[in-house]
Amino acid sequence: MRRSNPSLRVLLVVPDEQARGDVRLLRQALDLTGMDIVGQTSSESHALQLYFQALPDAVVLDWRVAPDEPARFVGLLKRMAPGSFIVVAVPALDSMPARAARALGADAISAPADIPALLVGRAPSLMF
Repeated sequence: MRRSNPSLRVLLVVPDEQARGDVRLLRQALDLTGMDIVGQTSSESHALQLYFQALPDAVVLDWRVAPDEPARFVGLLKRMAPGSFIVVAVPALDSMPARAARALGADAISAPADIPALLVGRAPSLMF
């Protein structure tokens, strides 16, 4: 069954300070594509709470939220919410954070600048 509001609902899990400019650009790009940002946090535990409150269509996770274990949240969310669609923003597609995220079940790996286009392309299959 389709929702009455057709915009894709996105939860952002992004670092606060060190990537402020990147996050602002990502938010602006998502807004321009008509996506609904249902929450933003830099905390994994708060992200889980927001996920179950908002039930987003997609989660965008920046690897810098937990640079020592960049994919830990992917594995945790996939265990707790197996139907979640997770996009991990990485510095390069062949980087260690990208490899770790793939290994733990990320649905997509992307450079931050490419995330809006990736989500727009997947929107019809993600919205319920």
